[in-house]
Amino acid sequence: MESQNYWRKKKMKKKVLLIALLVALILAPVTAASYRGSEKNGTFGVGLNLGTNTGVGLKFGMGDFDILANIGLSNFQVSADSFSLAGDIAASYEVYDVDFGKGHHMPITVGGGVTMGFTIGEQFGLDLSVVVPVGVSYQIPDFPMQFYLRLAPGLRLLEQTKFDLGFGFAGYIGALWMF
Repeated sequence: MESQNYWRKKKMKKKVLLIALLVALILAPVTAASYRGSEKNGTFGVGLNLGTNTGVGLKFGMGDFDILANIGLSNFQVSADSFSLAGDIAASYEVYDVDFGKGHHMPITVGGGVTMGFTIGEQFGLDLSVVVPVGVSYQIPDFPMQFYLRLAPGLRLLEQTKFDLGFGFAGYIGALWMF
């Protein structure tokens, strides 16, 4: 009987934590509305992303916020009999801008998003995490090249298609050509 109560309490704690996280994700864009995106509305960037997934990096400037996306091969789930694709999408808000003068500046951003991983092989697996990307970027003045670094800690919800609350993480370094 005591064992059943222990597992029941543990499941309840996971549910409460998940609900709290969902509420925080819903409220984050509302509270971040006073911030602005680091890119002008209508801008677009495409480039190379290196990190927890290696592939294509994308950035869409929406004015008040930016949409960030990456898709590529998962660097941490490679084996002889399967491979993994990974992707993520997030909204990002500029919270501070380090201004060096003469057009040189580095926006510091915070956002919210999800990371996904798909293992393809003998068995299919899906990984899913809710993350909070924190990043810094630098664009060369009068040249459309932008460099970025992002770390995204979060909460893992699924691991290999099984519900499993735990620590989720993503990290990126990359370069974008801005249009």
